Amino acid sequence: MPKRREEEPDPKLSYLTTFLKVVEEGGFRKAARKLGLSPVAVMNQVKTLERYFGVKLFRSREGLTPEGENIYAVIKETVSRLSLIRGMVPEVEKTGKIKLTIYTTETPMEYLLPCFLLRFKEFNPAVNLQIEAGLLSDVISNLKDGLADVGLIMVPEHLRVSLSNEFEFLEILKDHLVAVFSPIHRMSRAKSMDIQTMSRQPLILDKPGSDNRLFMDEVFLLNQIDPSALNVKLTLRGSSAIITAVSQGLGVSILPEMLTRKWVKAGLVSTSPLKCKGVDLTLLIIKLKSTWTDVVKSLWRFTEGFIEIYGNNPPCLQRFTPL
Repeated sequence: MPKRREEEPDPKLSYLTTFLKVVEEGGFRKAARKLGLSPVAVMNQVKTLERYFGVKLFRSREGLTPEGENIYAVIKETVSRLSLIRGMVPEVEKTGKIKLTIYTTETPMEYLLPCFLLRFKEFNPAVNLQIEAGLLSDVISNLKDGLADVGLIMVPEHLRVSLSNEFEFLEILKDHLVAVFSPIHRMSRAKSMDIQTMSRQPLILDKPGSDNRLFMDEVFLLNQIDPSALNVKLTLRGSSAIITAVSQGLGVSILPEMLTRKWVKAGLVSTSPLKCKGVDLTLLIIKLKSTWTDVVKSLWRFTEGFIEIYGNNPPCLQRFTPL
């Protein structure tokens, strides 16, 4: 005879994490691969949760049930808070305000400020966050000169190894470059776009030294495209200005996919994957090797929990991303 609901033991925290992964990966097999478990183990953990809550969480081939959607929202918030608590700064109340200086490039500012640094601040109200923004070279020099505790940067994947001699880092998320068009552009429905074709289009670039300009320069360099041969229509400042110009049909551009997501959802631009070298990006939190303080250790633990819970879909992007 099956146990009554009230006799079900409390589920393990790992079972809740498994349930979240099934939803976010879109299936039991994909979640099992991510978690290093067998599909049967994943299914058994979800069944345990169904018995505990007394409802069906999934319908076959249809995704979450209405009850499952409600439970998913609660579990997501609960597990994230439990994980992020690991990043609380110890004894901060006794020592007063603790200053944490973070130097960031523009792209992490757009990705992570609302849902990462401000959430860390929520768990550590006595920490005085000082956030400075600049170019990649500014972040590196300020870390080396001791003017910043940690940095937030996004770089092409192939450049990450160049940081490993002097810096420790955690990868917060991955992204990739996409071609960005007006929805009525003749190439807007292309399933993918080769870089040679893109290089012949009227291009809208970001200012020299910016993240977006670095990404494009590296792509052209790796794919042996002469920058002097490009058809540069406009040079603007920042992804918002670039996407606005693209949406008005003034040219095309190349940008990180996540920066375009809300604009695509609004129907203002369309994107296509790029077929070429150098499209993979990585967003890192970095610090000089062997420079630990209590507040940096806490931010590091907080970051590990943030990565574990949210992966490549942080809260500030979730409303633009289907489950």
